Amino acid sequence: MLCSVTQGGEPGPNYISPGQVALGAVVVLVNALVSVWLKLDMHWQLAIGVIRCVVQLTVLGYILVPIFTYNLWWLVLLYAFFMLFVGCLEAIQRPAYTYKGMLLQTLSCLGSSAGVFLCYTLLFVVRTQPWWAPQYFIPILGMMLGNSISGVSVGLSALLEDFSVGKDRIEQLLALGATRWEATQASIQRCVRVALTPILNQMNVVGIVSIPGMMTGQILSGSDPSQAARYQMIIMFIISASTGVGAVATLMFTSFYLVDMRSRLRLDRIEKRNKTNNWNHRLGRKIAQVFAPVTASMQALGKCLRNVFCSCCLRRRNVDKEVETEPLLTSP
Repeated sequence: MLCSVTQGGEPGPNYISPGQVALGAVVVLVNALVSVWLKLDMHWQLAIGVIRCVVQLTVLGYILVPIFTYNLWWLVLLYAFFMLFVGCLEAIQRPAYTYKGMLLQTLSCLGSSAGVFLCYTLLFVVRTQPWWAPQYFIPILGMMLGNSISGVSVGLSALLEDFSVGKDRIEQLLALGATRWEATQASIQRCVRVALTPILNQMNVVGIVSIPGMMTGQILSGSDPSQAARYQMIIMFIISASTGVGAVATLMFTSFYLVDMRSRLRLDRIEKRNKTNNWNHRLGRKIAQVFAPVTASMQALGKCLRNVFCSCCLRRRNVDKEVETEPLLTSP
């Protein structure tokens, strides 16, 4: 087994070859088989997720090399904006409803919250020199955006669903003279709780049940576990702050957009998303058409195994019954 060595002479993480990555990906077939067996119709989405994961992380490795090598502030900020744009574009695809300006609004809210807390952390907490050092700026921003986008996406989806289903309650409050904030306050509070629940659960179990990715990476690279734990504490704190501020800002902007200044609920501004036209679903249908024989073979194999298992159980049950009745037949 190949092993890298750190500057202090201590062994670093083991070398991982592409073949080992392929062996690690084999375990994903378990979920695919479960999807085929239960007819969840998620195996092709799972395949697309695996392909995107491999391609995106491979490309990321090659992109970060020149960024770290040249160490230019504008190159770091350009890649940071690219991360923010792609993340927000993926986040707005999850809610079942959409509206005009949703992407721009999410970009502004998440970009502002992530930028403020990231600059504060790099300037006053970690105190990197320079403050835009890519080995700190890009990984920390990636962890912040990953968690913030998930929380904002869940909260935004819940808010749009709540406005669509509970429109009578909101219109009744507006008709009784309630302001925009008073009519939508309960919905915003409930959706902010939904957005913050994942990060709160993560903070409650970190260090006891789970070891986060940043801390794991530092330990594998040979860093002091106590220093890795302190870095992870800082990361968890800024993730929770960025998620909270981003979620509150996004949900308030959305609610004030759907309830105008004349206290009218404008559900005509939102529309049901047609997910069948999503490029991800179109790609899944194309892959399903190409690998339709493979899917049919997997379904046939599952049916055959189920029949064999059922027949074996039935045969064993008949044998047990014969054994139970045999002494009664041979007794004098």
